[in-house]
Amino acid sequence: MDLSPAMLDLCRSKIAKTDLPPERVAISRGDISSFALNRRFDLIIAPFRVLQNLETIAEVDGLLHCVHECLAPGGTCILNVFRPIYGPDELREKWLVPGERLNWEVQVEGGKVTCSDRRVRIDKERMVIYPDLVYRRYQGFALVEEVVMHLAMRCYYPETFEQVILDHGFEIVSRWGGYQGDQYGEGPELVLQFRTGGDFGGQSKS
Repeated sequence: MDLSPAMLDLCRSKIAKTDLPPERVAISRGDISSFALNRRFDLIIAPFRVLQNLETIAEVDGLLHCVHECLAPGGTCILNVFRPIYGPDELREKWLVPGERLNWEVQVEGGKVTCSDRRVRIDKERMVIYPDLVYRRYQGFALVEEVVMHLAMRCYYPETFEQVILDHGFEIVSRWGGYQGDQYGEGPELVLQFRTGGDFGGQSKS
């Protein structure tokens, strides 16, 4: 499930190159904070920090309510967010910086593709940052295409991430701090695996 038709097309093209039978895959365009699939699953994932793009508490509540509705008995869900390098007070003071920073560049045939970011604003009360990601494609030294993604990313810390999951009636079964064996709270990521553990509370506290 994705809101982006382009990403869904990319998913279809990748699946077409596999041996997966059609009945094993269902692709749909939808909002992860409000959906009804009318079936249950043993595993639900929303990778690459998708949770952080849910800007409001209502959207977070919506996603976790849908997870409750779609998890099979004994099934689990895995969500991840990045661990901020700054504490909350430092983040409020240091995140905004002027100008544009280069994140990476890769060489492609006839030129290169670059990704930079601009730190546009921060909501210090809700701990939501608003970066712009700027992708540029060059042919030789000439800029031929530029795409700007405007993002909203809600920041979570180890204890606040756990509390959001617990507040929504889940039981945490595993924790990771990254994909290299990092301890939870020490690595670059915060990854939680959880299952239904009680009644859905329907309200976040962070």
